Amino acid sequence: MRLIMFITNIIITIFSIALIAVGAVCIYKLKELETIFDDNARYLGFGSLAIGLMLLVLGITGICGACVQGTKSCLIMHLILLGLLIIVQVVGVGLLLYYSADEDLEKEVSKTVRNAFETYGGNETSSEAITDGIDMFHEVLHCCGENSYLDWSDKNVAKTWVALNYGAYLPDSCCKTVEKDCGKKYSNIKGDTTAIEKQFYTKGCEKEVHEYLDKWSHVVTGILIAIVVLQVVCFVFGVCLTCIKKD
Repeated sequence: MRLIMFITNIIITIFSIALIAVGAVCIYKLKELETIFDDNARYLGFGSLAIGLMLLVLGITGICGACVQGTKSCLIMHLILLGLLIIVQVVGVGLLLYYSADEDLEKEVSKTVRNAFETYGGNETSSEAITDGIDMFHEVLHCCGENSYLDWSDKNVAKTWVALNYGAYLPDSCCKTVEKDCGKKYSNIKGDTTAIEKQFYTKGCEKEVHEYLDKWSHVVTGILIAIVVLQVVCFVFGVCLTCIKKD
C-alpha cells in the first residue's frame, strides 16, 4: 500500500514539474499568445503554473507521508490538499468539455484571428505584438495567411500588409527555412505552385489554429481524467494508510 502511494506521488510530482514548465513558457510568450487567444492565454499560463505548484506540494507531502519516517499529520495535510485538488480538477474537466464544444468560442477565435491578420505588419506597439504572434503561429503550425498564402496579396484580409506595399511578398515567417528577406523570393516565383510549396508554407492558419486547439483540448482533458482517477486511488490508499499509521 505504501509503495503504491509512493510511486503514485512520484508520478504526480513529475507531472507537476511539466505543468509548471508549460505555465512558464506560456507566461514568457504571453504577449504573442494574447494576440490570438486574448485573456485565455493569461488564464492558461497562470492556471497551469498554479495547478503545477499545487501538484508539486501535493506530490512532495504524499512522498513524505508514504515514507516510513512520514508522520500522520503529513498524510492528513496531503489528503486535504488531494481532496481539494480532485474537486478543482473535476470542475476543470467539466468546463473544458463545455467550452471545447462551444460554437461561440470557435467564432470568437475566428474573429480574433481575422483581426490579427488585418493589422499584421503595423508599426504601433500593439501591432508589433500581433506581428510576433502571427509569426509564431506561422512557424509552429507551418501555415501562412488566414486561409492560404494568397491572403497576403488580398487587401480585404491583410489590410495593413497590402497598404504598406508588401503585397508582392510573403512574411519571412512563411518560409520553410526562415532567413532575412526570404519572403521576398515569392515575387520571383509567383504563379509557380510547385516552387512556392517547396519554399513556403501554403495552408491557412485559421483552420490550423482550430485543429490545434481541438487536439490539445482533448489531450489535456484525457490527461486530467487520468490524473483524477490516479488521485482518487491515491486518496483511498492514503485514507487507509492514515488509519493504520501512528503519530
